Amino acid sequence: MIVNKIKEIRVANNSDFKLEKRAESNGNNLSGYAIIFDQPSEDLGGFIEYVDRSALDGVDLSKVQLLYNHNWDNILARTDSSTLSLQVDDRGLFFNAQIPDTTLGNDVSENVRNGNLKGCSFGFTIRNDSWQNTTSDTAIRHITEIDDLFELSITPMPAYQETTVSKRSLDKFKQQEIKSLGSELELIKLRSKLYGY
Repeated sequence: MIVNKIKEIRVANNSDFKLEKRAESNGNNLSGYAIIFDQPSEDLGGFIEYVDRSALDGVDLSKVQLLYNHNWDNILARTDSSTLSLQVDDRGLFFNAQIPDTTLGNDVSENVRNGNLKGCSFGFTIRNDSWQNTTSDTAIRHITEIDDLFELSITPMPAYQETTVSKRSLDKFKQQEIKSLGSELELIKLRSKLYGY
């Protein structure tokens, strides 16, 4: 069976960024939480999402990149170059990045320092999730297992930008439920014919 993984992006307000200039290194250190467990997202186009505490269990964090605004041309740090460290704790996914002494690095650092950049985002694929209240106006999605975490981003927009991908995920779930209900109905019809009730 071929599984099509849908890449999803989430943006969270992260007003507790910390930025410090270190004399022993070029650039700046930037740290914060890219994922916060058990906190509701904004409405993502018909659903609200939570990332469960166990969602990162077993996830390979060795090739994650820190980007500016989801642009793969704007790499700020990466785990496989030891310029980005990630730590899962009780609150969520904490990161510490050595931001390079480049035009982009200095611009991002200065914008964080000034409070212009407060958003942190993450790009991922899902291994497992669960849904509740799918018939109401706002469904609830719990991400129980992340399959791949491929990027974190510092972003100027602390709001969920990529809702079309997420909306397709909700639509896919609803389609599966409809198919399942259709199969159950067919089974009931067959039983009725077979047993005459």
